[in-house]
Amino acid sequence: MNATVPTPTPIVAVERVGVHFPVSGGRTLKAVDGVSLEVMPRETFGVIGESGSGKTTLGRAIICLEKPSAGRILHQGLDPYALSSRELRRHRRRYQIIFQDPNAALDPRMTILKSIREPMDVTGEMPERQRQQRALELMERVGLSPDFASRYPHELSGGQKQRVCIARVLTLRPDLIVCDEAVSALDVSIQADILNLFAELQAEFGLTYVFITHNLGVVAHVSDRVAVMYLGRIVEIGRTEDVVLSPSHPYTEALLSAEPVALPSNLRSHSRVMLKGELPSHVSPPSGCRFRTRCRFVQPLCGEKEPPWRETAPGHWSACHFAGELPIMSGAELHPVKLGGHAAQPEGRA
Repeated sequence: MNATVPTPTPIVAVERVGVHFPVSGGRTLKAVDGVSLEVMPRETFGVIGESGSGKTTLGRAIICLEKPSAGRILHQGLDPYALSSRELRRHRRRYQIIFQDPNAALDPRMTILKSIREPMDVTGEMPERQRQQRALELMERVGLSPDFASRYPHELSGGQKQRVCIARVLTLRPDLIVCDEAVSALDVSIQADILNLFAELQAEFGLTYVFITHNLGVVAHVSDRVAVMYLGRIVEIGRTEDVVLSPSHPYTEALLSAEPVALPSNLRSHSRVMLKGELPSHVSPPSGCRFRTRCRFVQPLCGEKEPPWRETAPGHWSACHFAGELPIMSGAELHPVKLGGHAAQPEGRA
């Protein structure tokens, strides 16, 4: 008799979560509206979308920096908001975030070593000598020599500052780290170094990442699965190679098409999908499918009914009335030179 392998509990389960903000005139801005997803232990889960899609607000809600207005978020089956305020403060140490701008994340009056040590100083759970030693060890682990200990943030480059922020969140031994555009402000060559560091730390410490970005190339490089967000909702979700190479939602196709490619003009694909118009308002989103005002495949049904989820391949879901039926271009068609030799894996995932 074969033993049944138990399904692991998601480290984060987002269930119909909405994050709403009041605006003038008694109206409500729904930054996140009815989002559901699961992140498994030791997974890198990508969240992608253009500015204003709600991905950063979702990331903040996952680690309890924003309280959901609707739905609930479970951490390994536990509702963090069922805890007392004291228990919640302790619980949140296991769920950390790395922000986009390391300049804003670091106190300019603190030395690098003190900044790294600060979370441990706040909790006060270890003797001072032990906190100092751990801070030094983590500083070296992220690629900063002991010479940096007495320096201040203004004396470091952008990449070095982000390494400090990475070391800082590791001090409390988190289970999950939300990386909110953590490499978007860095030079391309530095981005690669930081992404490789994230991969090394994940293997070493058993970390789980929620990687928020607007860059599909970064998602393809680091993520196991990816969710595509548009106007507060997820429109496509699946394994990264499926979403990048075989998108099933018109918005994902447009994002792929917009990705810059460092190739001479004669080698670039001329198959471009141009989105028309601006992102609609979160206060008064379009009826039915929220993407219909910018979609090249729009039909009358799109304005009448909200699209249901359709599974176009195992584990690959799309919120489109016509998912699997539209002539959506693949990643290889949009970027034939870049992706042509990677039918099984996106670039960087081989």
